[in-house]
Amino acid sequence: MIFDYMAKTHALCDEMFTKAENLAGEGKWAEADNSFKAFVSETEKHFGKEENILFPRVEEVMGSGGGPTQVMRMEHEQMRELINSLSGVLQQQDQDEFMGETETLLVLMQQHNMKEEQILYPMIDRVVGEDAGPLVAEMEQV
Repeated sequence: MIFDYMAKTHALCDEMFTKAENLAGEGKWAEADNSFKAFVSETEKHFGKEENILFPRVEEVMGSGGGPTQVMRMEHEQMRELINSLSGVLQQQDQDEFMGETETLLVLMQQHNMKEEQILYPMIDRVVGEDAGPLVAEMEQV
């Protein structure tokens, strides 16, 4: 249940990112800026669901000492740094720089999502069991 819900939010973020990247590639800067802002908003919402609801629940059950949730938090910070950098590049309308940095962010997002979808979310589904429904309901409020 956690896997299905969170994988859908990954897909939505990926779709929004691709749209912004394509618009910038076409030189449609105002539209790219709007799409990128929507991507950032959705990504922060996703991170918030994990960092404020999902990860604390897992840490409650499994303990919090430097495990997989800590690694995911560090990767979120890396992505935030790249996103902030991309926001500046987008304002400069530097297509080459933007496309280069989006490639870096895309690789990081793909690797991060793969770890979550192949390892973390299935583990969380096993750990939280019947509590998954209320946990998803709580995340939907974010």
